Amino acid sequence: MALVYVLDDDPLAARSAAILLGQESDLEVASFTRLGDLRAAAEIRAPDAVLVEVTLGDAGGIDMVEGMTRDDPDLVTIAVTSARDPDATAAALSRVGPLRHVHKPFEARELLPRLRAGLERRELARGLAAAEATLEQRDRALHASRAQVERTTARLEVTSSELATATERLVEAEQLAAVGRVLTGVAHEITSQLALVGYAEAIRTRVGFDPELMELCDVIVNAHKRLCAMVDQIRDFVAEPRRRGDSGELAREPADVMAVVDEALAILRYDRDVRARNLVKRYRARPLAALHREKFSQVVINLVSNAVLATRPGDAIEVELDVDPGTGELMLTVTDHGVGMSPAVLARLGQPFFTTRGDRGSGLGVGICMRIAEEHGGSLTYESREGSGTQARVRLPQLEGGRGASPEEAA
Repeated sequence: MALVYVLDDDPLAARSAAILLGQESDLEVASFTRLGDLRAAAEIRAPDAVLVEVTLGDAGGIDMVEGMTRDDPDLVTIAVTSARDPDATAAALSRVGPLRHVHKPFEARELLPRLRAGLERRELARGLAAAEATLEQRDRALHASRAQVERTTARLEVTSSELATATERLVEAEQLAAVGRVLTGVAHEITSQLALVGYAEAIRTRVGFDPELMELCDVIVNAHKRLCAMVDQIRDFVAEPRRRGDSGELAREPADVMAVVDEALAILRYDRDVRARNLVKRYRARPLAALHREKFSQVVINLVSNAVLATRPGDAIEVELDVDPGTGELMLTVTDHGVGMSPAVLARLGQPFFTTRGDRGSGLGVGICMRIAEEHGGSLTYESREGSGTQARVRLPQLEGGRGASPEEAA
């Protein structure tokens, strides 16, 4: 039911309008003779339509209507003038138009069509506003759903990527396991045959009078050593780490790291290629660490041997032992100024069977050294630039009680 307010300072005119409109069953009508009373009623219950006498006593009716319309743009407003007042009628028509103006005394055939048309427009406007609000709400819900779909899709992509990575690693692990089983058999067979090559040492002691035979024996002996070293690498790669304690961890004991490094370098003293390089030792500290001496020596030998292969005779290879003041870790650094490595090669270091040495390398040494460093609770990292050399750095936790190296020890 629509609520209609009638405002006219003539009580008889206001009452006649209320009686006329009150005959309509879908209209609720209230009449007022003072503007203040209408405004008070509007604050309690806003009307759907307002009939206002244009020539109110101290306030312009049209100005009042326009003020109410600013608050409610869809409010139905009809200006009322006396048929005997042409000036007021002309002013009203010029401001509101003929569809929003009626004369009094009121006639139903003139007033009701205008009021009904206004109320229909108001109802349509309200329906349109409600539809727009519903569409806006649905649009927000759709936007939220789209965002949720995007988040779900992103999570699915991450999950799919993780699954693909896990599958790839599983396939790689299965392939490596198969390769490991084959290599175990190959290593066993090679070891059996290498025992025969060991007779070259005995032959060498009996042909000392013939330099040419001595040289050939040396070639065989050196080849025997290289093959034995390669078999050891294969075994280290495919077998579970040996010499472990009951806990499954690598069996280690406190050791003087500088002494272990010196022992490893002493073994390399007899290598012809190592002797052709300038091996520089810089011991700035003498840390203690829990080490598996043989395996740690293997790391030192491998790092220096790789530096030898990357340099030329006469080049310097620097072996430095120090302690990181920030982390307290000991640092063993082997630096060469040789050919260096490209970023692509550096990124693949440690991958099984990847080597830059062609037939001379197994592609297992770096990966084994990285594993040994990790088993000691540390890490092995590389920095390199093509043409500028390579720096390999082992970081391990040290035990309390280490000290700085003396000048004699560092020499």
